[in-house]
Amino acid sequence: MKITTQKMLSLFFNEGENICISPGKYGYHSINPLDIDGEICLISPKEDVEPKFIKEDDISLLAINPIKGFRRDSSVTAFRSFLVELDEGDLHSQKQYIDDLKMPYSICVFSGNKSLHFGIVLSKDLVNIDVWRIACNWILNVVKKADQQTKNPSRSIRFPGHRRENGKKLKQSLVEIRDRITQDELFSWLNNWPELKPEPEIEEKSYDINNVPDIGKMPKWFLDTLDRLKNGSQPGRNNTWFSLACKMAAHNFTLEEMVVYLDNFFVEEDDFKRDEWLVCIKSAYKRMQ
Repeated sequence: MKITTQKMLSLFFNEGENICISPGKYGYHSINPLDIDGEICLISPKEDVEPKFIKEDDISLLAINPIKGFRRDSSVTAFRSFLVELDEGDLHSQKQYIDDLKMPYSICVFSGNKSLHFGIVLSKDLVNIDVWRIACNWILNVVKKADQQTKNPSRSIRFPGHRRENGKKLKQSLVEIRDRITQDELFSWLNNWPELKPEPEIEEKSYDINNVPDIGKMPKWFLDTLDRLKNGSQPGRNNTWFSLACKMAAHNFTLEEMVVYLDNFFVEEDDFKRDEWLVCIKSAYKRMQ
């Protein structure tokens, strides 16, 4: 395993945690970090796709938070890191923009094309995904030139050493690596912009997805659809989510309960972002009122 890889894994993850890597934009099942030191077997969430075998240099993306299972928000085991991705202007102006904001960060990686990826890694984990999302949205509200779609904890950062096949076809590389930062450092910086602090999108609560009141009373098609989504064998698109949300609303679930529960089965895709998914769920809820 390369020294750069060792440093990056030590920065983002604690001993005993599993990670998700990918040679491209699609997500796979998590692996033990030690598996990188050899041939790596990646398992697709789609049952009809054969396992993929890659080497360390083939790794293009690394999920920023530890994951156990397939790469989705519901599989994240600790909420520790954030991604800030810039692609407006040249690399020098991107770095200068972050420096001017005095944004605390732990790592900076060149994407191999036209952007810098900054990782903010906390020394102490946040308590849950809802607190993480408030902090994430607050960061992006401050860093207005950043990609505003990096709002899920299973998001990935570019992995140094891989040469991309598109764009400028340059090698992804480590620009700078620092230490983890404290929660006090992050929130002291964010509190320079108190007016940009977002309101919580949902109540700060969670459910055991196998023990939710009234779920067992739902029709068979509803439960079968959730099972297919959980196993990654069915893409979750607008019509699917709208139907599921309408049925939950008809069974008197609140909007907050619907979002928290269905989020366990949602996997963000390039052409179906979490914001779009939320609009779909809220539209279904409104329809049934």
